[in-house]
Amino acid sequence: MRIPLRLLFVALLSTPLAAHHAEALFDHSQTHSVTGTVMEYLWANPHTNIFLEVTDASGHSSIAVFEGGSAIAMRRAGWTRESMSVGDKLTISFYRRRDLKSGGQLLSATLADGRTLRWQPAGTP
Repeated sequence: MRIPLRLLFVALLSTPLAAHHAEALFDHSQTHSVTGTVMEYLWANPHTNIFLEVTDASGHSSIAVFEGGSAIAMRRAGWTRESMSVGDKLTISFYRRRDLKSGGQLLSATLADGRTLRWQPAGTP
């Protein structure tokens, strides 16, 4: 009886994890890019995040949030906690959010020195 209860426990816990990593929030049909200034670079789990101040054509600035992978996944792709700092200018390539809120799923960041850091989200084309 113990083995089936353990299996049930594992199955119940794994369901929310799979739901958490659903990619339905982002539109993978088209890649977008934006240039701005890093306001915060959050190196954490379950996702790294880049908070970028962007300015539109009319001069209005806003903060866009770009979600990357876990710190471990990003490190495997060549990113580090020191990859960027507040105040750095960079260009982000991303998949837009389906709800059209500012930001999206991070694909790459091109730094002012010309280096490009890439990340391939799981389940993306």
